Amino acid sequence: MAKICSVICGSPEVFLPEKPEGLIICADRGLDHALAAGITPDIAVGDFDSAGRVPPEGVRVLRAEPEKDDTDTILACEAAIAEDCDEIRLYCALGGRTDHTLANIQTLELLRRRGVNGVIIGREERVYLLHEREIAIPKFRGYVSVFSYGETCIVSEFGMKYEIVRYRLDNGYPLGVSNEVAEDIGRIIVHGGTALIVEHRGN
Repeated sequence: MAKICSVICGSPEVFLPEKPEGLIICADRGLDHALAAGITPDIAVGDFDSAGRVPPEGVRVLRAEPEKDDTDTILACEAAIAEDCDEIRLYCALGGRTDHTLANIQTLELLRRRGVNGVIIGREERVYLLHEREIAIPKFRGYVSVFSYGETCIVSEFGMKYEIVRYRLDNGYPLGVSNEVAEDIGRIIVHGGTALIVEHRGN
């Protein structure tokens, strides 16, 4: 069974479950989001240059220098890995500055290379990477977009409105945007390379 960590980041799109699963780690300004939602983390990580609140008593604090190579989100993920977590869910990691959103997506690749399942969970979106494996997606109202997270990737999609079989997606043309699950279960298979999957729920 996976050991889950919920990492609360500092992006302005605030979406949090009432009770995040597993170990709870706040990355810098994510501490503000957590405390405002009545959530007390287990660990607070970062340089706290953008956090407006002080970690409550009893919360383990891992401080970093403001001048550093790692983002606060990466430091939080490293803390989760040190606690043997193998599934990391990133909340409050979308919206606001585009560079921060892209950095959080790249963090998913860092986690994948470390053997950790990572997913960004927003109010209407789930963002994750799929590397040479298959995933089943139950039907929902919304869209599933598949992009190559590299120069190319080879993808099949079944049970979808638009099906493809061993199609070579490349990162210079967004053919995989805005598909829909047409049957009870949609299947995406990445035969080669890595795909970036975005599930958008709603209109």
